[in-house]
Parts: sequence; C-alpha cells; structure tokens
Amino acid sequence: MQKSSRNCGPSACTTMKRSTGSSGNGKAVTAHTCGRRWGGKENGPNPTDRAKPGMKDHVLVDGRGVPLSLVVSAANVNDHIALPELLNNHAVVRPRPTCAEPQHICLDAAFDNEPTRQTLCREYYVSHIAPKGGRPEDSPQHSGGQARRWVVERTHAWFDRFRRLVVNWEKTTESRYAFLCLASALIAYRI
Repeated sequence: MQKSSRNCGPSACTTMKRSTGSSGNGKAVTAHTCGRRWGGKENGPNPTDRAKPGMKDHVLVDGRGVPLSLVVSAANVNDHIALPELLNNHAVVRPRPTCAEPQHICLDAAFDNEPTRQTLCREYYVSHIAPKGGRPEDSPQHSGGQARRWVVERTHAWFDRFRRLVVNWEKTTESRYAFLCLASALIAYRI
C-alpha cells in the first residue's frame, strides 16, 4: 500500500548560518566585549563564506514539516557525519518499522554516499536520496510524481521567521541548539 507524498516519512536537511560579530551597520565590533571570540571553538570555517566561522543546523522533519530532531554542528562538518546523531535524537519515540509499515526517509544529494546508506540500513529506513548531479530525464518517478523535499525547505522558512535564528549571534552550539528547540516547540504547537 502506497502512502501519499504528504506523509512520505521524515526528511532531513541542513542549512548554514554564519556567526557574526558585527553590529549590523557595516562596521565591525572593535571593543573586546568578552573573553571569547564570536563563534567560539565549536564553529568551523564556513566553506561557502570565505571561511568565516559558522554553524550548520541539521533538521529531521515528519511529512507535515514538524521538526522531530535537531543537531547543530560546525559549518565544515560533512552532513553524513551528523546523520547518526540526527536519527537517534528524536523528540518523540520512533515506532518500530515493520515489513508491512516501513519507514521512509528523503535526503538531498549531500547524503549520496556509502556511509549514509549503511547508517540508514542499520536504522531500518527505506532511503530516497537525490543523486549527485541530478536525476536523468528518463528515470522513473515515485508515485504521485511530486517532490518531497519542499517540506524540509518550508520548515527552514518557518525557522527564519524567528528573528533570533536568522543571523547566528550564538557563541556555542548549545545555545544555538536551545533556541532551535524553542522554535521547534512553537512550530509544533502552531501546527
């Protein structure tokens, strides 16, 4: 029995937020305001933003876009390295998958590698991973023919409605994680 694409199972996605020490008016902060530099040691060099320190938010959502799991890592951490923690960090208890009711997961091209497939096999997920370089034109589509990843992108847009999360002012991954959890609780309450 095929489920509708709206309830296709969890989806995972990541986004990078750059830590900043500017006051927002184009001038850099020159005063030494505290003993720790902006970004802290948990932030890695952002590979897309001239190696400025940054964090990456990994989000696992259900078919409606409700965040199920969050992980915050340095910006230079590959996505497949944070995947096991993301899958085992559920806010709700995951039901046991069965042959009759398998659990599906949709991932983007950053997860198209062998370690990810092994992790998903160990966790008993049926994976739907976008191939690197895109799908060929003659490849078969899944039933319904609609894209699935828009659910995750919509959840990221919901996170961006929280002003505190748009620009990353946090010095540690723990404080970033705390604000993401608060935003996730509000998103779940609103749905």
